Amino acid sequence: MQPNKLENQFLIAEDWSSWGNISLQSATTIFQILGIASVKLPVNLLATHPGHDVNAPQLPLDHWLATVLDYWSDVEFSGLALGYLGNQALIELWVQYLVQHQLPLVVIDPAMADHGKLYGSLPADYVQWQRKLLPFADVLTPNLTEAELLLDQKVTTKTQLREALLALQQQIHGQDVVITSVRMQDQIGCAYLDGECLRTIFYPAAPSGHAGSGDLFTSILAGSLHKGASFVDAVQQATQMTTKAVAQTPATELDLQLTPIIDDLQELRRSYEK
Repeated sequence: MQPNKLENQFLIAEDWSSWGNISLQSATTIFQILGIASVKLPVNLLATHPGHDVNAPQLPLDHWLATVLDYWSDVEFSGLALGYLGNQALIELWVQYLVQHQLPLVVIDPAMADHGKLYGSLPADYVQWQRKLLPFADVLTPNLTEAELLLDQKVTTKTQLREALLALQQQIHGQDVVITSVRMQDQIGCAYLDGECLRTIFYPAAPSGHAGSGDLFTSILAGSLHKGASFVDAVQQATQMTTKAVAQTPATELDLQLTPIIDDLQELRRSYEK
């Protein structure tokens, strides 16, 4: 393929659910609103995502993806946001791709767990395979459960949170790590390092069982970084908007809705275009 056809496009590689509005669907919408040219690449096809039904039919696209990535072998993407993969073959495929391609920005969401446990559809050794992607990440966005699994240690205090962030920094290519879904009494938010100082952002926790908050956070973060925001500013923007979306999504919805933050995203785009 002629490289100039996709030059300066940001590559979004996540799962696609026919029923559901998270992952690749929400990332695509966010990048469009922010005015970022992107290429959307499904890594799994699902009848519906596990938040709806863990037993729903799904089809890993590793063989097709290998052909597509080979077809794009000469394309210089402006960045990559990599989300849920779900099997060893897909992880190995992306490791091989990232060995061969030095991208300006690689944001990895090691989506595999939540609420203290690994997703039920994943094998017990999935964590060790997920670790193989860490050396390629410029930015890493695990939730608290995923951070604990990646490090094989519990994180329950602020001291342990800081130590976890430092440990993950040492395992990635860049130095920017943010741990999401951190709870402190009746608040929820994220934690990151400013130098070696622990920084946290908390908002009142909303009673929500909606799927997609991690996807939303990572997409806004990646888009903001691509637009030139500092890591700290990007984390603050992503946290604020994700919190607003959670608070304002109706309880009757299964997935997190983007409608409450469309105006915020448009305003963010205008701020980058000034």
